[in-house]
Amino acid sequence: MRRDTTPFAARAARAFATLALGCVGALLGCSTNREPSAFFDPSDVGTLVVDAMLVVGKPLPAVRVTRALSPAVEYTPEAAGETGATVQVEELGTGIVFRYLETATPGRYLPLGDPGQEIQPNATYVLSVTTSIGESVRARTTTPGPYRVDRWLLLDDTGQNEIRELQTFVTRGDSVYHAPENQVVYANGLLEARFVRPDVKAFQIGVFSLDPGSDFVIEPEFFDPEDFESIDREESSPALEALDGTLRLPWFTIFFEGRYKIRILALDRNASDWVRSNPQDNSGFGFGSTLGDGFERPIFHVEGGIGLFGSASADSIGFFVHPRPSP
Repeated sequence: MRRDTTPFAARAARAFATLALGCVGALLGCSTNREPSAFFDPSDVGTLVVDAMLVVGKPLPAVRVTRALSPAVEYTPEAAGETGATVQVEELGTGIVFRYLETATPGRYLPLGDPGQEIQPNATYVLSVTTSIGESVRARTTTPGPYRVDRWLLLDDTGQNEIRELQTFVTRGDSVYHAPENQVVYANGLLEARFVRPDVKAFQIGVFSLDPGSDFVIEPEFFDPEDFESIDREESSPALEALDGTLRLPWFTIFFEGRYKIRILALDRNASDWVRSNPQDNSGFGFGSTLGDGFERPIFHVEGGIGLFGSASADSIGFFVHPRPSP
């Protein structure tokens, strides 16, 4: 699948004449072959669009404030960015208000003050945006509780027997990619995450190939040179339930050898509704049972505008993929 490099929510936004959102963390969705005209809603042109994703334990993110553009207009920060807005995020119940300052990139705002301020679990944050002409947008998110994978396992091909447990960033830091336990041979066995399922609606998983230029571990006979050029090193799943507290990595998401990182996000209501209802991002690979289908327009939990103000808790694992030995 070819990755659309337009910012995360902007891909669906363009399809609805609601172009302008940014990338949520490092997760990227897969574009679809559906025509933008199938979703076009002329009434959205000019609507204010907000985009920010809070991750528990991480610093406050940038907030993007833009205007919805017509599908006929090329997306640029200058064309879409809303300048001169007053932006703030309040942590309810604490009296703490984080004020934002506009950057040199139109529509991109960064928090003032201590950059090390971390997003708290089980906390409610309210985003408020007021434009230079008095328009107002508000959204709120309640962050999930802490989330951690208890065990990252390599199972045999049947999925019934454990081969070994992988080392983690907690136990090995950045050297986890070179840990003997984390050396895996392409398509040998199954990688599985096991955890106590937190009280969230859904999960999303990102798979990242970290070594640009590393060789392919698979060469499908039906691929032509253009297909290989279009393969992305970053992929994400649709919204997943993981009711049994397990998620498995399907090998068909792995194309390259070298270092890989898997990141699992436990999503709040806003983010899970966005992922499951976004036709542009709901076509990715599957780790398990998925949520939502057939939506013609993303679900926006935003007052006075559209977009995404959501939150998540996350955990990650790093490992190294080796090609299969030559026969």
